[in-house]
This record gives sequence, structure tokens and C-alpha cells, in this order.
Amino acid sequence: MSAPKYPHICEPLKIRGFTVKNRLEASNSLPHFLQGPEPYPAESVIAHYANKARSAGIVTCMGINNFSRGKQLPMDMDFGHFPDFDLYDTNCQNYLLQLADNIHYFDSLACMAIFVGPPSAYPLMVAKQGSSLERQMSAFEQSKNLSAPPPAEFDLELIPAHEAPSFYTEEMLEKIALSYAEQAGILQMLGFDMMSIHMCYRANLPAKMFSPLTNDRTDQYGGSLENRMRFPLKVLEYVRRKVGKNFLLEIEWSAEDAPGGFTIEESAAFLNRAKEYIDIVQLRTSEVDPAHPTSFCLEETPFLWYGEYIKKHVPGLVVGVIAGFHYADTCEKALAEGKADLICAGRAYVSNPDYGDLLVAGRGDDIVPCLRCNKCHGRGEHDPFVSVCSVNPIIGIEHRLHQLVREPERQKRVAVIGGGPAGMRCCLFLRERGHTPVLYEMEPVLGGQIVHADYAPFKWTLRDYKNWLIYQLDKQGIEVHTGVKATPEMIAAENYDAVVVANGAEMLTLPIPGADRDKLTYALEAFAHPERLGERVVVIGGGEVGVETALYIAQQGHDTTVVEMRDRLSADSTAIHYYDMFREAWEAEPNFHGITGVKVARIEPDAVVYTDKDGAEHSLPADTVVMCAGRVPREAEALAFYGCAPEFYMIGDCKKPASVQQGNRHAFSVASRI
Repeated sequence: MSAPKYPHICEPLKIRGFTVKNRLEASNSLPHFLQGPEPYPAESVIAHYANKARSAGIVTCMGINNFSRGKQLPMDMDFGHFPDFDLYDTNCQNYLLQLADNIHYFDSLACMAIFVGPPSAYPLMVAKQGSSLERQMSAFEQSKNLSAPPPAEFDLELIPAHEAPSFYTEEMLEKIALSYAEQAGILQMLGFDMMSIHMCYRANLPAKMFSPLTNDRTDQYGGSLENRMRFPLKVLEYVRRKVGKNFLLEIEWSAEDAPGGFTIEESAAFLNRAKEYIDIVQLRTSEVDPAHPTSFCLEETPFLWYGEYIKKHVPGLVVGVIAGFHYADTCEKALAEGKADLICAGRAYVSNPDYGDLLVAGRGDDIVPCLRCNKCHGRGEHDPFVSVCSVNPIIGIEHRLHQLVREPERQKRVAVIGGGPAGMRCCLFLRERGHTPVLYEMEPVLGGQIVHADYAPFKWTLRDYKNWLIYQLDKQGIEVHTGVKATPEMIAAENYDAVVVANGAEMLTLPIPGADRDKLTYALEAFAHPERLGERVVVIGGGEVGVETALYIAQQGHDTTVVEMRDRLSADSTAIHYYDMFREAWEAEPNFHGITGVKVARIEPDAVVYTDKDGAEHSLPADTVVMCAGRVPREAEALAFYGCAPEFYMIGDCKKPASVQQGNRHAFSVASRI
């Protein structure tokens, strides 16, 4: 038997009395809104984590955000998009036990991530002596009822530290630390092997206590490094004391703070103390967004150096690293070079439900590239309460596949018209089901609307995905005809069993006076030939496509202004862990300008005229105008193929302008019915 292709990834890891089957940890992630308000893990969530367990040595679940027994107080972080399991309800405990059992079925360790406090009504800052806030909080403390919500009229003004004593009493800190231990004990009783404690981004009490940016106390819990590490160490000590030796403990830890906060050297000092209680540290960034890097970060794994540093300065602690780990060779190299002991990933398992299986089997080239679009945190402005994956169509329906997907009755020959992302992926899905697809693309190259990814550096993840699709078509031996415009007569003559039309859409031209001028162009042409654009460019349409186009043009040295009717640019972008990083990218480009809340009135020979909210006209000098106002489906052309085969389907943009995600889901749906 040959050795594994990725020996370091596949190597088991011994920690205490546990053997982790490989070096892969599915870190604490969960597509938002995967279940409703049930206070227990629903079947959709159990199925999602069980699928991760097929390949990951450690599977970390989310959903424990309680402060103390029975009730939850308002949290500093927005947990509305995640489930919140009631750890203290025996009926809910039954489902939590089922969750652990499903993970154990695949010989993986079941880990639960836990976020305990602080409640938002307990500001770490101090109250001004004699203020209404101090009086209210004093009365609340004296009530000793830490499970009841605080008075609604709390004034959360923050007062400088030197004016009053600290708000959190030592008795309160003691109860909070004990709360961690209490919940760890319940998880251990329910069969979980491990707990991962959130201590990063200055987002909860231990993290706030450690950071000098949020801790202004003057008592034994504030000031010096020794004092600031006192509370997080107390939490870890109490948890270890509760669970004993036969339970693993991980902390999610910011390796360094935001500017002015703690340094990575101070992190190492803390971890050298914490390793008395913990087994694993999962190193994260100072802020939450960069921990979910997008394609605007051109580095594949920008924070691997954290692992290298901590491995060197904190011996005897298992070190996990996150942020961008996806490709097999990258993960193998990080482990082989001793920069990490565990590869911790979230989106890799969302984009590839068989991620670890592919690594263990040495099939790194079959791993579907993640677009880093972060739509697993919400699709967009019109349907924000849906989590999806742009490249994995089964996210959200994993628990229903047995109802939705039927086995094919026989092998069929299927014509697929259109070599964009939906058409190419449909061919691959069809081949997986044993059919023989034949792809027709009228352009000389495959890619359709995403060929623009070949040009912009910040589209590198989409370029990887496009190239992966093309590579897989060749690897699977799928017959492809490029530079061939399929006609109904041609398809009918081939006697196919089914035809799937994915012929895309045309760019929309708004009915603006002057829009027929020669200097008008569109996004794809602008990406492919920026040298043809004038010095001053106006982009009409400030949705995500328009802003990306304008950013690329600006990066090529053109003075570029994008105009948008809505009140903000790229309003259709993913709001969570994406929009702000996108905005940082365009704000960092000096040639990029944006104007919102306006309507284009006309295009003149050397300018674009728009009206503002008051109806006043303004003129923007323009040598070139780029129209990014949407797309029009090639529906009539697609419908012409009806009757060319016994089965007829339309997918992607030819039905309705669609994203890569929507096209993929539709391609999977259609392929599953053939």
C-alpha cells in the first residue's frame, strides 16, 4: 500500500487520552439561519456537523451562548443569526447528545464552542460615582439575581476609569467563571469530548479583560499583564477543575490585539501560563472580519505566521491556525514545516462536504475552490436570512437530500448549451450521476460571465474556481465544443435524451438619452481591455458588479467614478464578514470615487449628467461610460431548444439573472432530476 499523498494531514494526533484521527479541525462555524428558533440542534444542524465528521478529526459545533443557568442576558455580539441551544433543558440535552453521537459515528471528536458573556448591560467600563447607572447597578448586584434581565432603563454611558470603582465585582467575576465550568461539566456529561472557549476579538469578558484597549480597571484584574491575565486564567482553572483530565480544552485566541493593545509577545506569556489548563490554542486575528478573509486579501493564508511564532515560544501546546486554509498543498506544507499542529477551517467544509475525505484520499485537485464570498453568512440584501454556498449547492438541504434527489432510471446523453459556470457545473453533476453530457459554448473559451476573473487580481478565488471547472471537465473526459453556436436543428439531429440550456444573458442598457454613443461599453469589455478606456471613466450602476468594475478600472490608473441610485454602494453584497472588507478595498484606491442617491439624466459627448435628491443637475466629465445596470436573460433563444429532446430544462441567467451560487443550485437541481 502506498503512503498517503499528504502524510502530515493524515497523521493521527495524540492529546491526553484522545487520538485525533487526522490533523483537521472543522472550526466553530455554521451557516447562518440553518435552523429556526428551536433551543436544541435541529436535524439540519445535526446533518451538517455529521457531514463534517466524515473527514475532520475534530468537529466544533456552535450554539451555546448562555450566561448562566436557565436564562440568557442580552449579549454584546449579534447572535440572532445563530441558534442558541438551552444547555440546561433536559429535552434539549437529548438533542445535544444526539449531535455528539452523530459526530462520534465517524470517529471524530465532538467539540462544542462556548461563548459566555458578558451581557451587554454589564459594561466593563466603570460608572460615574453617584450616577443613576451606578445606583441601578448597585441595586442589581445586591439582588444577587444574575439570571434575571437588568432594568430596561439602564444608561450605558461610559465614564473614564479614574472617576469611579470598577463595575464588575469580584463576586460577579467568580460567578461568571463558575458558569463556564458548570456548562463544561454538562457538555462532558452529554458525551462531548472537548470544549472550545471563545476568547478573541475583545468580544467577551475574558478577551475584554486581557486587552488593555477594553480593560481600564485599577484593581487586581487590570493594569499589568499579570493582572489582565488573571480572569481568563481563573476561567480556565475552574473549567479544568470541573472536567478533570479526560476532557480536551481549546481556546480561540487573538494572537495579537488591535494597535495599542496587547502584543504577540504578551500572548505567548499568557499561553505559557494557560497551557497548564488547556490543550489546544486556535490562533485568530485581532478583529473578526480578517479571520474570514475575502479575495481582496491577496494572501492565501495571511496569519500562518501566528502559528509559527507561538509554536516557537510556547512549547508543549497544540497549535491550530485559521483564516484561508483550503488548498491541500498549503495545509500539508504548514504542518510539514512545523508552523501548526492542526489545520482549523470553516469554509473549506462548507464548500466541500467531503473536504477531509479528498485530502485523505490524496485528491487535492478535486477540492472545489472556495470563493471567499462569505455568502455562508447570508446571501444578500433581498434575502439576508438565508445562508448558502456559492460552490456547494447542498448547503441548507443536506438533511433533505434523500427526499430531493432521485436515482437515475438509466444513463442518458444530455446536451448542455452554454459554457458558463452553471453549464459547466451541470455537466459535472450529470457525469457524477452516470450520464453522458456534451457541452456547447459559442465563445472560443469557457467561462461565460466569469471570464473577467482572469484580469482582476482581487478576483483570484473566482479565477481558481473557473479554472477548476475547466480542469474537471477535461479530467472527467466530458466532450466539449467551444467556438460552436448550437442551434435547435443541430441538437435535434443528435437524438439527445435531454437538453439543458444555460446560454446566459445580455448586458442591459438603460433607456438613458445618449446611451447609444460610441463611448459606451460594458463590464466584461472593461475588464478585458482597460487600455481602450479613456482617462476619465464613469460607471453607471453601483451594485456589486459595478463597484468591482470601477475598482478594477481605477486600479489600472483611470480616474473612475461610479454613480448609484441607492444610498450606498454595493448594497447587494454580503453584509456579514464581507461588505466592510470590500469597502476598505475601494476606499483604499485613490482613483476610485463613488456618488450615491443620484439618477443619471443623460450621457453627453464628454460628460454624464445626473440629478441629486433635490433635482439639481450635476455634470461628471467622462471619456468613457461603462454600463453596469444588470442583465437581460436570453430567454427566447433558450426556449427555441424546446422539443429538441424528450426532456428540456433551462438553468442560470437565461431564466433569471443569477449569481454563481444560484446557478450552481439550479444546475444541481436539474441534474438531480435527469
